[in-house]
Amino acid sequence: MPARQEKLADGLRMVMSLAGSRYGKSIQDLMEEFQVGRRTVERRLEAIREVCHNLEEVPTEAPPKRWRIRTHRLTHALGLKAEEIAEVEAAALRLEEEGLKGRAAILRDVANRLRAMLDETSLRRAESDVEAQLASEGLAARPGPQVVVDDAVLAALRGALLHGHRIRMRYRPANGTMREYLLEPCGLLYGTRPYLLAVVPGKTDAAVWRLDRIERVEDTGEGFVPREGFDVATLSAQSFGVWREAPHDVVLRFSAAAAKEAAGWRFHASQVCEPQVDGTLVVRFRAGGLDEMANHLASWGGTVEVLQPAVLRQRLAEMGRALLERHGTD
Repeated sequence: MPARQEKLADGLRMVMSLAGSRYGKSIQDLMEEFQVGRRTVERRLEAIREVCHNLEEVPTEAPPKRWRIRTHRLTHALGLKAEEIAEVEAAALRLEEEGLKGRAAILRDVANRLRAMLDETSLRRAESDVEAQLASEGLAARPGPQVVVDDAVLAALRGALLHGHRIRMRYRPANGTMREYLLEPCGLLYGTRPYLLAVVPGKTDAAVWRLDRIERVEDTGEGFVPREGFDVATLSAQSFGVWREAPHDVVLRFSAAAAKEAAGWRFHASQVCEPQVDGTLVVRFRAGGLDEMANHLASWGGTVEVLQPAVLRQRLAEMGRALLERHGTD
């Protein structure tokens, strides 16, 4: 986006933010929200004041000064509920915790637009309800390391997907040797790590690419005709997680102690659960992605037994031997 358009977009976002706040926002609030300096906020407020005669200072009993924009009656036609705004804001929080700050910012813009549609009475009620709902349905922060994705990379991928364009991508694989690829993007997959699902022209199948290993994405502007069945839902339907490989018939048996908990899990869309007379639970499904299966099943410890395929049993056994060799005691 050209610099002048970007400044205009930032100004419009600040207008929406001020219109969506009943208590108003201080200069410090706006600095933190838009990640800019005081002087930038002051310039934008002055520009808004020149064209928005409904920008007003909110009466407060103590510093700092706060500003808001009174909304117009025509924006009150849509009936919005607090839980609708809360869901959008909760989704933004979750995306930010996942390291997807660019996508979180988009949802926060949406939340501000929804707030701006409310009259003052509805906004007063909604703000307290949203705050209460977010507090009562708090999102637990996931411990441990998080994958950081470059916002520019994600924005470029989303643009190419939207317009159906091929991309050139600089990618750093596990061996560290940078390579450039021409790809036809199919979609994005979000799990423990976010991935790009894409096809190399001339190849017969799609592959997955870790977003955190993508150094740069260039939209070529060259369109392509998507292959039939090469959409995210279809391509991932036979996979456990994101890795694509030939599917296997998987049969798991969970102990009686873990059967109830296992019955509450959705291991795969094709799964069938079969409670046994001895209290154990047999789960059957067909999928590829044995490495990801093994990693997940290891978290169940001794409460799960792999009945088939034999190769999955072998991978779990190899994981156990490697862990014992590294961490076992004499």
